[in-house]
Amino acid sequence: MPEFCHQLLIRDRYQIVALSQQPGFEPGEVTGFAVLSPAGDRLRYELTLEGARLWVDKLIEEETLRRAETRPPAKVIRRSR
Repeated sequence: MPEFCHQLLIRDRYQIVALSQQPGFEPGEVTGFAVLSPAGDRLRYELTLEGARLWVDKLIEEETLRRAETRPPAKVIRRSR
């Protein structure tokens, strides 16, 4: 049976979608939630919206820390007068 994605939230570069077996969105027919990458790849399946939110927030926090750690130290530029 086909699975349909219904966009609910965008967090940074990621989407959180509700999954159902119907093309129209009915909250009572949601079978789970997924976190999608910017390319649309499914990164994680969660049973609850709160679980998907927590997971994507943790992912974004880890990426932010990783970017901060890999930045080279700033160089001081002194201008002569």
